[in-house]
Amino acid sequence: GLGPTLNNIWFRTKRIKETDTRCSNSHMISIFKSTSVTRQTARGYFFVCVALWLSLISGCTASSVVQTTPQTDSQSASEGVKEALPGQADAFEVEIDFVPRSETIVGYYAWWMKGHWIEMDLSLYDRIIFFTTTPGTDGHLQARNGWPHAWVNFLRKTDSLGVPVVPALALLEPDSIKALFSNPESIQNLLDTSLELIEESGGTGVHLDIELFEAVPDSLRDQFIGFTDSLAIQAQRRWPDVKLSLFAPAFDYDGLYDLSRIHAGFSQIMVQGYDLHWQTGPKAGPVSTLSGWGGSNWKDIVARYQKAGIEPDRMIMTIPYYGYEWPVESNEPGTSTRGDARIVTFAETDSLTLPNYRISVQNRVAEFGMSRDSVSGSPFYAFSDSSGWWQGWYEDETSLEHKYQFIRDTELKGIATFPMGYDKGILDAHWNAFFGRRKR
Repeated sequence: GLGPTLNNIWFRTKRIKETDTRCSNSHMISIFKSTSVTRQTARGYFFVCVALWLSLISGCTASSVVQTTPQTDSQSASEGVKEALPGQADAFEVEIDFVPRSETIVGYYAWWMKGHWIEMDLSLYDRIIFFTTTPGTDGHLQARNGWPHAWVNFLRKTDSLGVPVVPALALLEPDSIKALFSNPESIQNLLDTSLELIEESGGTGVHLDIELFEAVPDSLRDQFIGFTDSLAIQAQRRWPDVKLSLFAPAFDYDGLYDLSRIHAGFSQIMVQGYDLHWQTGPKAGPVSTLSGWGGSNWKDIVARYQKAGIEPDRMIMTIPYYGYEWPVESNEPGTSTRGDARIVTFAETDSLTLPNYRISVQNRVAEFGMSRDSVSGSPFYAFSDSSGWWQGWYEDETSLEHKYQFIRDTELKGIATFPMGYDKGILDAHWNAFFGRRKR
């Protein structure tokens, strides 16, 4: 299971009009018509109905009955729901107004999660990025990971929920990126590949995930910007409603990206909010830091983007559903590492899906306890074995809620989770409770 989804139902009682009207035990009560409720919700409804029935058979006066009916998919998010007892339309009137969130929630669904989507509540997301397809250095598509033909059932499901899915086009190897953007023919091939992926999505869009964390010559940066400009212009010409997005690094001085030159056609910029302490890094520390820690934090990242002229309503902060467990010199936060970190998932995952990631944060905390960094608010645990000390850093509901509030306070576009499923629905339910339900 994915944990409670009760928080997916948001409602507000706006008005109750009451009258004293005699009622009898012959009345039939039909108040709750929605079938899309959780067990917890249904149980609550049962006890409410029992209470109403007992009051009816005793010949009570219906003077203060409050009805709460969840919205069905066929109702508008702004449409109120009104119900009354049969034959007593004027007995009471309740109007329920569902409040959709204003933020956008994007999820990265990684190909290696296979059919795990069946167990997930995909309806919580506004947009899903299939991660990933990969081009070769010649710009032609080299790896599809089954996209889209092996994912027909997944796409049918998301389509039935009204959740758009776009493929990611990812380049993560420095040498491959530099080779591709040094060759005009390869750049043209990559442009054609990108447009082909948009065509396959029905004109929905594509996500660029080109990650290079080192300084590059001006000529290479110009070639990259020229490619993104051409993609935005041609895509918008062919598909007026297309939505383009791209990954952009937290700090990229003299790198591939010039934030001030990102084409306005990329309406969603996935800002790197994770790996602020990374797997092979020299120090252990928060993976996703809100403040402090020498400027490697969300507040400084967003300030940098704003200074470059990126509007807040284009910025989507990426959050990790994973953590790192480093071998370290001591149990003190920020200590030096003794080697590369192990990846830990937030919740325990299926061994067949992720055979190489068998360490979960929840199991570690149950065994070793949890501490919370007073500067960043991020949680961590520490333990020692025969090889020395280990520290595991991750994000939980408490630390993420501070980040969600920061997004709301600064009016950023929203969040993007990576990768979907590593939390087993726990963190999904939490941000859904904080931000509210998806617009329909």
